Amino acid sequence: MTVRRDFQEPPRSRPDLVIGREELFTSAREQLGRGGSVLLHGPAGIGKSTVLRALAADYGGAARTVLRCSATESESHLPFLALADLFGLVLEDVSGALPGAQRTALESALTGRGESTLQRDGLALRLAVLSALRVLAAKGPVLVVADDLQWLDAASAELLGFAARRLGDTPVQMLCAVRTEGQEYDRHLPASPPDTLAVRLGPLNRTQVSALLDHRGYTPLSRSTIRDIHRTSGGNPLFALELGRALAESPARPRPGEPLPVPTSLRALVLSRLEMLSDEARRTLLVASAGARPTLALLHAAGREHAEAETARAAALGLLATDPEAPALRFAHPLISAALYAEA
Repeated sequence: MTVRRDFQEPPRSRPDLVIGREELFTSAREQLGRGGSVLLHGPAGIGKSTVLRALAADYGGAARTVLRCSATESESHLPFLALADLFGLVLEDVSGALPGAQRTALESALTGRGESTLQRDGLALRLAVLSALRVLAAKGPVLVVADDLQWLDAASAELLGFAARRLGDTPVQMLCAVRTEGQEYDRHLPASPPDTLAVRLGPLNRTQVSALLDHRGYTPLSRSTIRDIHRTSGGNPLFALELGRALAESPARPRPGEPLPVPTSLRALVLSRLEMLSDEARRTLLVASAGARPTLALLHAAGREHAEAETARAAALGLLATDPEAPALRFAHPLISAALYAEA
């Protein structure tokens, strides 16, 4: 999607964003104000898309042209799809200024009317994307907004990376978000300009989770309930809000000591990985979820004969945290043990 400055909406209020995100929002906004680019990264549900939209609304007015794309897993196999989203509406504006070979390659890739491939038209396509950005930037600053970079089709990622590394002082900035579980965001930096600032979105603290729930109207909640929501969500704002919604819709609140109800929306996130385990391995994790500090010795004592292999498989899938120095097993996220309990 492409948005011209004349048609941009005024910035909306961002109360959800402000809660716990003031410092990183300011840092990202200052980076954009200096003419740099920003890469937001963090796990699913941590608020990357919310921050991305707010930054785009807040800073987009400084750009003459805003190019947007939002990738999805189900469409990541389609070559040039992200490129089509970014340049589809400005193709007529830039094609006339491109050399013939570049124009033909770009039009073929974006419209699907030709047989353009990255292998056959690689150099022409790479230069065409770079030239198109320069043509747009000659008329005024350009902001490229891309969400969920992890699902970007390989062809578009390669072409954008080629252009980003060669823009130099051209007034083109990139504001991107990518889902990461750790610090592996650096593998996405080749698709960004060299001056990109990587901003990691971390978990909210208990006070911030309480403020977020209060803003959404999930009140009144006792301190112990807020503590349980924060612990189960791991400070993830989406998870906390879904847990708060489930409590608000539940006819009865859980008694002290009882696990929180895990809504279907969150359970599905966890169960998709749990389904990759054998039934026996899932039972082993269920036993582990019932203990305060489960160890392999305790699992063996509970009759789980193959605990080592089963927990190793769970760790490989990202369900258990890997810490060889720690004697106790630890779930990678509190929601995993809560979902196991809810499914039992």
